[in-house]
Amino acid sequence: MAIPPQDEHGREHGTWHGPGHRHGPGQEPVQPAASVDALHQEPPKGRNARKATASVVLAVLAPASMIITAPMAMFAMLATYPSEGPSPMRWVTPLVFFSLPLLFALPSLALAILVMMAEPRTSQSRSSASAALIISGLVFALALGPGLDQLVGS
Repeated sequence: MAIPPQDEHGREHGTWHGPGHRHGPGQEPVQPAASVDALHQEPPKGRNARKATASVVLAVLAPASMIITAPMAMFAMLATYPSEGPSPMRWVTPLVFFSLPLLFALPSLALAILVMMAEPRTSQSRSSASAALIISGLVFALALGPGLDQLVGS
């Protein structure tokens, strides 16, 4: 192993660029693998297409999951509503019924909005995202009815 040349104080000659990045006379400095400009480029076209597809899949799963939550909501209604008179816990049944569909609809809306903002108007990904927005929006509108009913207290 060659010892690099040193000056009168025992320091090595050459340019210091941080640990492990020494180069001496006649050696080229190591260039970074990726330039900073590459970090500011737009994402590849396929990424938004995948987001749009995921948004549509989640949007379709949202109303389909109501089939799973409906029996549980019926059981919650049986458990919380008394035989006579109003129930003190009317909020339980809508919560059980819309819990899983809203868990699918919320990320679907977020992904669809990202795609709508990033894609041009004529893109196929944008039309898929708009379909996901419509389906997820309907799920949220359905959930909003019982929620507003609880706020009004009628």
